[in-house]
Amino acid sequence: MSFKTKSFFWLVVISGIVSGYLYFPRLDYLTGNLALILPLVAFALFSEIYEIDILPRHAVSVSTAINLGAIYIGGFPLAFAVALPEIFISEAIMRGMDLRDGIPVSLCLERIAFNTAQVLLSVTSAALIFELIGGHAPPFPTIFGYIPPFVAFFVYTFLNISLVSGIVSLAEGENFLYQLKFSLRNLHVQVLSLGVLSILIAVAYKSSPWNLLLVAVLLFLVNSSLRSYVRLRKQAKQTFEKIMDLLSKRDPYTHEHSESVGSLTEAIADQMKVNPDKKEDIVSAARVHDIGKLGIPDEVLLKKGSLNEEEWETMKEHPVLGADILSGLTIYEDSVDVVRHEHERWDGSGYPDGLSGEDIPLGSRIVAVADVWNALTTQRPYRGPMSEDEAREEIKDMAGVKLDQKVVNALLEVLDSDREIGTG
Repeated sequence: MSFKTKSFFWLVVISGIVSGYLYFPRLDYLTGNLALILPLVAFALFSEIYEIDILPRHAVSVSTAINLGAIYIGGFPLAFAVALPEIFISEAIMRGMDLRDGIPVSLCLERIAFNTAQVLLSVTSAALIFELIGGHAPPFPTIFGYIPPFVAFFVYTFLNISLVSGIVSLAEGENFLYQLKFSLRNLHVQVLSLGVLSILIAVAYKSSPWNLLLVAVLLFLVNSSLRSYVRLRKQAKQTFEKIMDLLSKRDPYTHEHSESVGSLTEAIADQMKVNPDKKEDIVSAARVHDIGKLGIPDEVLLKKGSLNEEEWETMKEHPVLGADILSGLTIYEDSVDVVRHEHERWDGSGYPDGLSGEDIPLGSRIVAVADVWNALTTQRPYRGPMSEDEAREEIKDMAGVKLDQKVVNALLEVLDSDREIGTG
């Protein structure tokens, strides 16, 4: 970790320790409220272990609703009595799994310390705000009674996301504000549902403690539905990648080309430090960028030798066909333009829309460079592969004319660091 990252890490960890020291309840409170504390810890622990990765490095856990519900029911003492064992035990279990995957012990301990501390700080801040603005346990006889819990929820959520975004931005050199805005923008529906659930937990408990069993069923259903949503997204992507596999039976070159272009696109995006969410969309597009060739007749797609003018016009339809195939699919909504404009050129001489310069989506410019490099260095029906040195000179000549100079520079840096990744 850099000095800034270490400083931020220790600031969060020490602040979390101080929060625990100041607000963790006394033994007599714990023994007197075990009947409430233990079920809430069990529900939260289960939820945390089975958190759901909605987006890359962005997980959602219904334990958030349980921690907040504890604040609304019993304030600081109950919230800390639930949050600390829940987050510490779940982190210990998950990091134990990481150890089996070969992750160093020191890194696992750092993750346990940071994640535990940031949850305690989020709980502390939410509980403080809840008390300061006059929050109290349910029932809430008027609409104004719901204001403190909702404010506490937003404080908890904002601080939780900010602390995680902060350590990620420092450790990996990514823009903090971008990370924060991305999380709030893309997870707002899931996060808001947890805010409603947290109030429901408190209201249900005050009506009757046995109602927690009904809430537990609801929490399980929410967790299950979110998990199903993520699984469907993954399965849909796998389906389209299998379609590309089927294309290999018709045109083996296109399949191998798409796989190589996908790998090289990912390496270039990493070199350019493209944000992970954007990178995922760009790489997904790269792996299916030639899916429109499914609509190109065999006599054109599989022709040995150069295409005539009419055949070339037919071939140029494939990015539009590919974009049409992907359009309307939520998982590819940010990849459609990448596929459509992958054959645009920096000087405006490309197709299908004649875009130029930075009007071409960044993802399209990255895929274009990976596409051209792979085409230059592999066997084509009408010519043999160039040597790497020849291909380097060729792509340098295209930089700033046909291809984005910055992307070409990133490609060359990738090739210098790994001379095998760009070959077909």
